[in-house]
Amino acid sequence: MNVMIDGIRYVPELAQSKDEGLQTALEARFSSGAGADLSVREYLRLLLMGVWDEGECFDGKRPFGYSDWESDIYDPLVKAGFIAGTIDREGYAVVSDATSAHAYVCDLILAMCHGAAPSPDS
Repeated sequence: MNVMIDGIRYVPELAQSKDEGLQTALEARFSSGAGADLSVREYLRLLLMGVWDEGECFDGKRPFGYSDWESDIYDPLVKAGFIAGTIDREGYAVVSDATSAHAYVCDLILAMCHGAAPSPDS
């Protein structure tokens, strides 16, 4: 879309999260097969760089050499209380609602790329 008003070009507003707590969640730290003492932000950056670097050869099932890599992100977020869930006997997160957990990580990606808008009550 190209909108011009009085010679000024206006562009659509980028999607932005309304939850400032997402910036804190992006700094939650953990270790996984992708690396030691990573923040959620660093992990997502490594994942995106892998997609970009490997192109059509990117293995979405095993991006870091193993499957079930989504739990890498869920573990620190459940442990820190950002996503509802429990920790099993082996120390892994079991999310209460997979749809909500997935949506939260999508919000984290938006916040990582576009920042977070101030909450309406702040």
